[in-house]
Amino acid sequence: MALSCNNTLFPKPFFTSCSSQTQGTHFSNLPQPTKQDPIFKIKGPSTLSGHITISGSKNASLPLLAATLCCSGTSLLHNLPNVSDIQAMASILSSLGAKVDAFDGKMRVNSDGVGKVEVDLEEMKKIRGGFFVIGPLVARFGEAVVALPGGCNIGKRPVDLHLRGLRALGAVVELRDGKVWARAANGRGLVGGKFRLDYPSVGATETLMMAASMADGTTMLSNVAKEPEVVDLARFLTDCGAWIEGAGSDNLIIRGKRQLYGSECVIKPDRIETGTFMLAAAITRSCILLSPVIPSRVSCLIDKLSQAGCKISRLDQQTLQVSAHPSHIGYDLKSFDIKTNPFPGFPTDLQPQTMALLTTCTGSSLVEESVFDNRMTHARELQKLGARIQVSGRNALVYGFDEGSSLQGSRAIARDLRGGVSLILAGLAAKGTTQIHDIAHIERGYENIDMKLQNLGADIQRLTLTPVPLIL
Repeated sequence: MALSCNNTLFPKPFFTSCSSQTQGTHFSNLPQPTKQDPIFKIKGPSTLSGHITISGSKNASLPLLAATLCCSGTSLLHNLPNVSDIQAMASILSSLGAKVDAFDGKMRVNSDGVGKVEVDLEEMKKIRGGFFVIGPLVARFGEAVVALPGGCNIGKRPVDLHLRGLRALGAVVELRDGKVWARAANGRGLVGGKFRLDYPSVGATETLMMAASMADGTTMLSNVAKEPEVVDLARFLTDCGAWIEGAGSDNLIIRGKRQLYGSECVIKPDRIETGTFMLAAAITRSCILLSPVIPSRVSCLIDKLSQAGCKISRLDQQTLQVSAHPSHIGYDLKSFDIKTNPFPGFPTDLQPQTMALLTTCTGSSLVEESVFDNRMTHARELQKLGARIQVSGRNALVYGFDEGSSLQGSRAIARDLRGGVSLILAGLAAKGTTQIHDIAHIERGYENIDMKLQNLGADIQRLTLTPVPLIL
């Protein structure tokens, strides 16, 4: 797409494209290192090859772990990713009194010993997904006290839909002292009801699905999220004894059961990690194999990368080959536009990584973020590596390598999970050495990403800096 800076979407750019002053020398916002300041150091440009094993889905694991609070007896979850968000959720369950055992990528949870309904404030600060427990706690135990959630700072992600939905199921909900206090109005438990979500929020859909699964009567939820993680949660709850119809559609019908029982499930492969490594192959003009994957869950990205010129082949039911190697495609990758939307639209969680790729394509691209209102902070960090990007509100105009972008190694900050991993992708394609700070954000959602990339041939190291101030 050929757009100029005078396009009406960009009347007053939030910040301008990268100039010579910002390439490799603009470090004024970098944190001062401490003894516990791990970084990723990447030497590029890289060419990747080989096979990557995709971990279990973090976004599916968190609500599934919360759902074990609905169940009597023991639940066993397989293929959990070893990331800090999962560890934080396990800690929340343990703090409530559940018995949690982790071993060999599995987690066994027995919630029969839950003796409290208030989640520790410090635990909640670590992870937004901890808020999921409010639905199961109110449904099974009649009350809950949960602090407002933490997580990445990518804009407003209000929980009003969660709370209004709980009220529709017979809960009294109050906000006091930064906490949500919820209890069943009848003193016994939730009751079935009707609720329409103003927006198909994944978190609200999952929270209300768990709550309704133990409510007395039938619940009808409309305009719900259709994401694969919603379907995975519905399948697990059904295996535990719940009655849920319509998962994956706009409407859910849930007939509450008085008691659910622990079950077993295998976490599906992470579609966002799948997409991230597909984009890693594209940005480095490489050819790699990925498995296990569920192609239907990344079909939107497959379409966009194919449009750009990548060759994507399905070798078997769960293996994809992604190639952007010049010998395979015969020309350079072309720019394309994206607009994020709820599933089956383009995932917001792949927007930052895609923006990194677009700086290496020919032509210019329009990136529209319609899900979160502050998911453009990675653009400033990509500028430090030489990207030419203009941002106005939720929209970004990204210039390819033939229109001013030229990725060079530099220092940058991972300001959130997906924005942080976009810097890794840019570092793989950049000439020279890239240092990425605040990588704890990245490690919230990617299991051993440095080692996985090393196995593909990337020169990436995880280092811990000594407390020597940066010379700016």
